[in-house]
Amino acid sequence: MRRVAVALSLVASAGVTTAIRAQGTSPYIVTTAAPAGFDRALAQRASLEHLTKLIALNTQNPPGNEMLTARYFDAIFAQIPGVERHVLDAGNGRANFIARLRAVNPTKRPVLIMGHMDVVGADTTKWNTPAFTATIRDEGGVSYLYGRGAIDDKGMLATATAAMQQLATQRASLDRDIIFLATAAEEGGDEVGIDRVIEKHFDLIKDAEFALNEGGRVRVSDGRVMSVNIQTTEKISYNVVATAKGPSGHASVPLPQNVLAALARAVSRVHEWKSPVKLNETTRLYFARLARIEKDPVMKAAMLRVSSPTASKLQIDAAAAILSREPLHNAVLRTGQSLTLMNGGIRSNVIPSEGTATFNVRVLPNDDVRAVVSAFNMVAKESQVTFALTGEPRTSPPVSPVSAALYQAMESSATAMVPNTTVIPFMSTGATDGAALRAKGIPTYGILPMPLPMVDELRMHGDNERVPVPALGWAAEFLYRTLQRVTAK
Repeated sequence: MRRVAVALSLVASAGVTTAIRAQGTSPYIVTTAAPAGFDRALAQRASLEHLTKLIALNTQNPPGNEMLTARYFDAIFAQIPGVERHVLDAGNGRANFIARLRAVNPTKRPVLIMGHMDVVGADTTKWNTPAFTATIRDEGGVSYLYGRGAIDDKGMLATATAAMQQLATQRASLDRDIIFLATAAEEGGDEVGIDRVIEKHFDLIKDAEFALNEGGRVRVSDGRVMSVNIQTTEKISYNVVATAKGPSGHASVPLPQNVLAALARAVSRVHEWKSPVKLNETTRLYFARLARIEKDPVMKAAMLRVSSPTASKLQIDAAAAILSREPLHNAVLRTGQSLTLMNGGIRSNVIPSEGTATFNVRVLPNDDVRAVVSAFNMVAKESQVTFALTGEPRTSPPVSPVSAALYQAMESSATAMVPNTTVIPFMSTGATDGAALRAKGIPTYGILPMPLPMVDELRMHGDNERVPVPALGWAAEFLYRTLQRVTAK
């Protein structure tokens, strides 16, 4: 074990040195003074060692097998004095894990930091490295660690563990407990993750004042950390199914009421339709802050206009039309629908009597999914096709306020590490476990703490997922600073 730690240390140091040599300056190297009690070299080594071991534990969902990772964390936190541990068996190899670092004399409610242990599957035939063996490769002067979960979400768990190991040495000076939560099933399937924790084990976390989860971004551009995007809310995911019905028949006699043709027309119209722009506190501030670093003068002007509190609806719609040229901006501005499945027919010479198509719909927190489905039916303009919501509408959890101490600590940590960066409140277009905590009254803030250029961020859930090795030390320091700021007496 000692030899492994030394080897990992050398690799981590080499990655940092190589990055500096190649770029002159590196977005992963913090040039400001380290926070009190924080050992940067130790954090880098520990983060890399944890992530290497976590990737080797195959927790692709399905089937999950998160018990493997829960036991790993149980063994790690067992070595830290003052930690109370719970391996929460959910059956069939599924598990959640909670560790609570108890302050000696707490005067405030706990802070919770969390991540998920499961990962999406990997088509190993399309990977350049073994997907479930952490592999370090030097490319373009930067060392990268490849492996499924390197970004989503084992990198978060590894760096949070490294940060907590150092914070534990300061237990006497903490004014609140720190709760570490590692969940199962975040990537879908059986509700044995955060939902089960809330249903059966909520007593272990219910006193948390706020939580820190995945969901935001630390974005690298032009060789520096350009922005730190902190998730304060997220869209809600629904599935809407279009069903087309009509007469069946032999393909030798074409029918004007062919259900697949009607389905195709309806689906095409709904695909092209854009729901109305609906801004909220988070998205207005998001565009206002983003305008500070936008280089395109046309896009910059549109961001300033759409975020202006005095802008009319006409001005907002005009600005949104410009911003919507960029798919990510479009997804932030409005509820969006993506066609994901189409089914119909049994044989090439048979006209079927039914066909279906599924849209995955991501609804804004201040939008009504029932109204969206009604709009789909109006836009489709096909009497044979009906759009219907799968499941029941859900109440949007409250937006986590930027005035909270945890958000302020995250913002202060970011600017302490990178004084010229821009901190932006962020609405995630994807779904995370944070929504479940917000719904239970625990304000939750999302960040993926490793600084990433867009080319690497887009590898999440894709082939050859990777993280720059020195970004792990950056992430551990950011989490350490944040937790220290919010727990220091």
